[in-house]
Amino acid sequence: MENKSLRTIKILRWIARILSVIIVAFFLFMFIGETFGSVNSGNSKPISGFEIFQLTLMGLGLLSLFAAWIWELYGGILAFLAFVVIIIIHPTTIASPLIIYPANAVLFMIVWWMKYHHRNDEAVI
Repeated sequence: MENKSLRTIKILRWIARILSVIIVAFFLFMFIGETFGSVNSGNSKPISGFEIFQLTLMGLGLLSLFAAWIWELYGGILAFLAFVVIIIIHPTTIASPLIIYPANAVLFMIVWWMKYHHRNDEAVI
């Protein structure tokens, strides 16, 4: 029983980690493509303070996904909260494929919860 739950925790942890790498890589490619694409085509314009705020939130959330590799609970919470603020700013984000971003944060929190309860169950025995 213990080996099965430890194995499940490890599998979920690696799914969350791999998914976070895919999400961060996707956002980096999109950011680089949009930045250099608009500069090369001559369509670039200065970004507003509000857009800087949005990019900062997204960057904070993406960094939090990497922090969740070490601190699953805190990184997951911070990434989830960053996405909640993004949803408050742009409510249409809920209907987009970006919903995988907070789902990944929740997965990190679930892994922490499973690990925490597994450790406490061993202490009782």
